[in-house]
Parts: sequence; C-alpha cells; structure tokens
Amino acid sequence: MRASMNLPLKKADFFLLFFFLAAAALIAAAPLTGSDDGGLKVKITCRGEVMGIYPLDKDIDVEVSREGHLNIVSIQNNTVHMDFSDCKNQICVYTGEISTAGETIVCLPNFVIVEIISSEKGGGEDEAIDAIVK
Repeated sequence: MRASMNLPLKKADFFLLFFFLAAAALIAAAPLTGSDDGGLKVKITCRGEVMGIYPLDKDIDVEVSREGHLNIVSIQNNTVHMDFSDCKNQICVYTGEISTAGETIVCLPNFVIVEIISSEKGGGEDEAIDAIVK
C-alpha cells in the first residue's frame, strides 16, 4: 500500500524556500561585488627596506633616492613601470608595465624592487601558485 505524500505547503515552507533562494543569490553575487583591482598594492623596496606601499588604482610618481642613485616609479591606469633609473643597463626601464599580483620590476644595480601584492592576502609572498608541474 502506498501512502500519498501530497501535503499542502504552509507559510513556514514558503519562508524557508525564500530564505534559501535569497542565501544562494547572495553567495552567487559575492564575487561580483569586489573591486576591479582586487585590492592590489605596489610595494617598493630598496636594499631590503620597504620604502612604501601604494594603491595600484591611484596615479602617482614615486622617487626612490638612496646612496646617490635615483629611480622613479610611475603608477598610472592600474599599471606600474619604472619611468627613470640612473643605472647603466636600464633593464628595469625596459621591463615595461606590470599590473598583476606577483609581477616584479627589479633594478639590480640600484637594489630597487617594485612588486604588485594583494592586500587581501597581506603581503603576496608565496601565497599564489606560480606554476603547476607534472
């Protein structure tokens, strides 16, 4: 003998259904509400000392002057590039623009490192997967 399971829906059933649908919509929309740059910052270090941390979404030129050497880092349009360096080889200047967390510009002669970090992860070092090796 089969029992019929056609029970009428009650107000509490509609409330629970609405609650779960609203929760699912909020969870699905959460990634869409973040900022476009993901909270990216530009960290500039010279000889191991942090010279400053700047938001990637603010246009600014930063002068790094240390021990008679000068580098100018330019942050514009959510990208970073080494605008000027008084080093001989100019590799840091020719590196071009960077815009993604984990990317770096290095001026070896002047000991300047410019890197993009994720402020959400608190530093950006060894927190993202660089590559997957089989």
